[in-house]
Amino acid sequence: MFRRSPLAVTVLTLVLFGVGFYAALEFRGKNDETVTRTQIALGTLIEIKVRGMQTADADAAMTAALYELRRVDTLFSTYLPESPVWRLNHTEATVVRVPPEIHDLMLRCDTLWERSNGAFDIAIEEVLRAWKFDSGNPAIPTDHVLTEALGRSGWRQITLEQGNYVRRSTGATLNFGSVAKGYAVDRAVAILRQYGVTEALINAGGDIRAIGGEWQVGIQHPRSPSELLTVVRLDGRAIATSGDYEQYFEEGGVRYHHIFDPATGFPARGLRSVSVIADDVATADAVSTAAFVLGTGKGLEFLRDYPDIEGLIVDEHGVEHSTPGFERYRKR
Repeated sequence: MFRRSPLAVTVLTLVLFGVGFYAALEFRGKNDETVTRTQIALGTLIEIKVRGMQTADADAAMTAALYELRRVDTLFSTYLPESPVWRLNHTEATVVRVPPEIHDLMLRCDTLWERSNGAFDIAIEEVLRAWKFDSGNPAIPTDHVLTEALGRSGWRQITLEQGNYVRRSTGATLNFGSVAKGYAVDRAVAILRQYGVTEALINAGGDIRAIGGEWQVGIQHPRSPSELLTVVRLDGRAIATSGDYEQYFEEGGVRYHHIFDPATGFPARGLRSVSVIADDVATADAVSTAAFVLGTGKGLEFLRDYPDIEGLIVDEHGVEHSTPGFERYRKR
């Protein structure tokens, strides 16, 4: 059976949203009114909290931020024909010009692909299709189907050229699922700041970013949806988690999830979740995916290479491993 992490509600205004990575825990004084908006976007439930503003001003800022989230969602969609990514994936042309915003994010993905030795790879849409996770009825593909999908996949088949051009091998397709949601949240934060917001929290199904201090979030336990693994203080930063409990199915006692090893075309093994704290959500989102694919040892080594990033890894036995600086963010 295909399973998604269930919706859970607990005390202390704690809500596990959508796929249920985190719970936003609101800590404020009696005189600090918080204005909250929720909406479905990016395939999940979005919550925006704004403090320190008049309600009308906060509403205007949040409306603009939600519009930006939907814009980015359409821009990077693999489902909507109006999306440049959809058109790139469905054209027979091997050289395609894309909007500068997409090209810029691809450059960031290129850097992370190289830095992770290929563990992070957005050119695996064919593998995702082979496993049918987008259909709501995923299944293990045959060897033939998976071999063909792997032959059309991999960032080595993509070349980024000046003028916002993308050169690709025939049949190579892209999927920004491991970075676009985080990028959308970052763009929404930029819009809030343009409206003068100085204290806010955006939670997009577990991709979370804060403006200002006094925001704390709980990281969901990867095997107990109603429990928290730990609580961290964001202090104006971002957090994202990659976990094998988000979308998965079980067959023969084996859990098959949606985080794939680009080298094998099979779900990455050895970990339950990786949570990453960074300055922006796009980075946290992508780095957590790469570390998950790399596994405990290489994943920790990879995280330690970033002086401004901290991470928490939960291995397949439920044992926690963290970077040295992660404890500074953990609520005590």
